[in-house]
Amino acid sequence: MLKTVIDRNLDSGVTTVRLDGALSPGTVPEVGTAIAKAAAECPPAVIVDLAGLGHDDDAVLSVFATITHDAQLHWGVPVLLCAAAPGVREGLETFRTYVALYEDRSHAMIAVHANVPRWVRRHLLPDPGSAAIARTVTGEACLTWGAGELYGPARLVANELVANAIVHARSEFDLTVVHTGRYLRIAVQDGSTDMPRCPERPAVSSTVMRPGSGRGLRIVAATATHWGATPLLAGKIVWALIRSGDAVRD
Repeated sequence: MLKTVIDRNLDSGVTTVRLDGALSPGTVPEVGTAIAKAAAECPPAVIVDLAGLGHDDDAVLSVFATITHDAQLHWGVPVLLCAAAPGVREGLETFRTYVALYEDRSHAMIAVHANVPRWVRRHLLPDPGSAAIARTVTGEACLTWGAGELYGPARLVANELVANAIVHARSEFDLTVVHTGRYLRIAVQDGSTDMPRCPERPAVSSTVMRPGSGRGLRIVAATATHWGATPLLAGKIVWALIRSGDAVRD
């Protein structure tokens, strides 16, 4: 049996996937899916903590080479492995051309910061003025990162996600904006466990959207390349991705 724990760190923006148990042909799909979903949310990086992982056959470790390649190809998100036990570390030697393996999470984080991830975060209040702040933060990030073509659509998406949090969540929330190179990710994490629903586009997440939400999320669905919502123990993250080059400046 294999246990997967996902930690989305608001301070660094980095998502950590912790694996505990035996990696086998039967659990390989579960591991691949967990890491793929984390990468599809487009954080600055995904760190896979292998400290609790065991295995019997080195061939199953190829899942990490595959998912590292796919995360970079499809989302522009780096996947970094860390803290592998000696047996797993030795087994990964075969795939070292394709994976990045670090002694522990702190060393992996140093590598993430060395690449200067394009990531900003702002803690906001459930106040109408927060929408204007979100538009400004998002627009300035686009210009700073050389993604001027995303300026208009990104500001629109940020406005609608924040407005939705103000009206429906009624709690303080965090806005994060990340640019992986392939996608700009705009996300709002709030304290409400009520999940949004929208009939437009299917979400790339663990939650499937259904009809019944308001105009704001329809705008997000129409503007973004992908969007979705991720449930948390004490709230949720509603996020949208805009592919670089697909958007036209307003």
